[in-house]
Amino acid sequence: MNIAVVGGFGFIGSRIVDKLLKEDHNVRIVDIRVSKVPTGAEACIADVTSLNQMMQALSGFDVVYHLAGTVLNTARKNPHLAFALDVLGTANVLEACVKNNVSKIIYASSFYVYDGFSPELEVDENQRSDIFKAETFGVVKIVGERLILEYARRFNLKYAILRFGPVYGPQDRCTSIIQDLIKTCLQGNQFVVWGAGNRKNQYTYLEDIADGSIAAMSSDNELFNLISPEQVSIRQIAELMAAKYGFKVEYDLSKPEGPSMPYISPKKAIARLNWKYTSLEEGIEKSFLEMAKKE
Repeated sequence: MNIAVVGGFGFIGSRIVDKLLKEDHNVRIVDIRVSKVPTGAEACIADVTSLNQMMQALSGFDVVYHLAGTVLNTARKNPHLAFALDVLGTANVLEACVKNNVSKIIYASSFYVYDGFSPELEVDENQRSDIFKAETFGVVKIVGERLILEYARRFNLKYAILRFGPVYGPQDRCTSIIQDLIKTCLQGNQFVVWGAGNRKNQYTYLEDIADGSIAAMSSDNELFNLISPEQVSIRQIAELMAAKYGFKVEYDLSKPEGPSMPYISPKKAIARLNWKYTSLEEGIEKSFLEMAKKE
């Protein structure tokens, strides 16, 4: 199958590309920056904010993975860039898919579409936040999902929307607190947690996200939460790693910590995609060992 991965040089996109190549697909990486091209893939440098460039880059493909966009901290610092990449960029990718007769788009959304819900709730794929309650990153992902549904309705474009959990794994571009803890540990330093470390999240291993993204090719017009069912606090993670790897953690109670998210159910992905997840302890150990090799 001919598959384009928009944002294919990124943290998650690069792992999806590797797995697609192992399944003998013809893969084009579409990205704004140049990086090492894996054997068997081709690269196309293009900017998602340019419709003309997307039209050329996505010609001749059956499936498009769309992973280009901002990350949480970038969206917080630069909302203009977030709307340019995540909203206009998604509209351009969709328009190019329709004009080039691409049969299916697989869209990387985020668990931040649930931002603004009470942490006491349990939510699933039938829900998303109000844009006036979610912060910018959640808003642009909600709008991206809405654009997908509109193009599906108007042009019969097939889709899979994947709401990724907070991803961690042994790659330099990872921005997870788990990555920060491992780096601090390997450098022999003390880690400072803002607040009491009570904020809870469902940290999800990179390989699991990539596997679920590949499995989604077999499911049309569906939405899945690709997120670990294990909900843990930052304090639990820090203390687990401090005990296992022997480094010190300090809690700075003068600093504010963010609110917890609601519990996000991955039951649909587990049942429909036969999706498997890695336990947090195992994922941390794998990440630690891989990162230690690079030190």
